[in-house]
Amino acid sequence: MSQLENNQIAEPQIVEFGPYRVIGMRYAGKNENAEIKAMWDGENGFLSRMSEIDTTSGECMSFGLCRCIPGVTDGSFEYIAALPANPDALVPEGMVEASIGAATYAVFTVPSLGEISQVWTESMAWLAAHPNWDGYCNETACECADYPGFELYPADFGVTGKLFLYMPVRPKAN
Repeated sequence: MSQLENNQIAEPQIVEFGPYRVIGMRYAGKNENAEIKAMWDGENGFLSRMSEIDTTSGECMSFGLCRCIPGVTDGSFEYIAALPANPDALVPEGMVEASIGAATYAVFTVPSLGEISQVWTESMAWLAAHPNWDGYCNETACECADYPGFELYPADFGVTGKLFLYMPVRPKAN
């Protein structure tokens, strides 16, 4: 089951979320050869290094942040597999820190990892067609360094396989 039903994109839930400081591993490119999956699962991948991060107590979720790379126009993007981190947590070698700004987000349900690309595509189409909401990254401005779109993997992801796609939105200017 997908967000797309009868050729109509299902309305996402609109929520307030953030801020979070996150620490994780970074990939930059086009993901043409499943590099993101390898970054999560591969030898010395993020899943095997999660314990190195001083995480926010009580937060049992992980993130997959997607951001533009300033000045790059070939379709490459930045992806950071990350955990919420304590404010004073050190950044382990080979990792980076990033932020998820407090904002309003359109939240799309992703029933399984196999549907993640389709839901990313659907969410961008929904945002482009929506009369009331603008994204933080568009043709006129890119603020995704502070307000990235991201995948949220909840604590029960390993059991249910369900995750969520968060797209930062703000009311359209009139």
